[in-house]
Amino acid sequence: MKLFAIDTNLLVYAHHLEAKYHQSAKAWLERIMNERDEQGNLSVCLPAQVLMEFVNVITWQQLKQPLSLSEAKQVVEDYVDTGIRIISQRDTHIETFLSLLSVVKSRKQIFDVSLAAVLKDHGIAGLYTVDVADFEVFDFLEVINPFATEGGMR
Repeated sequence: MKLFAIDTNLLVYAHHLEAKYHQSAKAWLERIMNERDEQGNLSVCLPAQVLMEFVNVITWQQLKQPLSLSEAKQVVEDYVDTGIRIISQRDTHIETFLSLLSVVKSRKQIFDVSLAAVLKDHGIAGLYTVDVADFEVFDFLEVINPFATEGGMR
């Protein structure tokens, strides 16, 4: 089974009650977090960077009804408690990051490159995200908007 990472935007949509795509994202995330292979393994993982970005975005005071910092922390702890694989930067991160940096053209993609480097260093072959175009430059990744085929968000 190919392992996919979940991007920040999907977590934000699933947990921000005022998000335009809240119901679709929540239902998708609940489904994907309950799908396991014969050995009981999930087909998804969460990069630590995504969890940190989630806390940053979901607590942003310009959001309508942002979560408090303690509520956001609880959401992250709940994901950790599911046993989902959490991946972090490896010692090779900066080298991988620098090699991938050559395929982007904008400083606005720095954190996307960092995320892609973590995925590459862990051998993660796929990414679920709404922002497919931001990651299509990374030829080692299969990038899927889980709502594109469901007639949902995009």
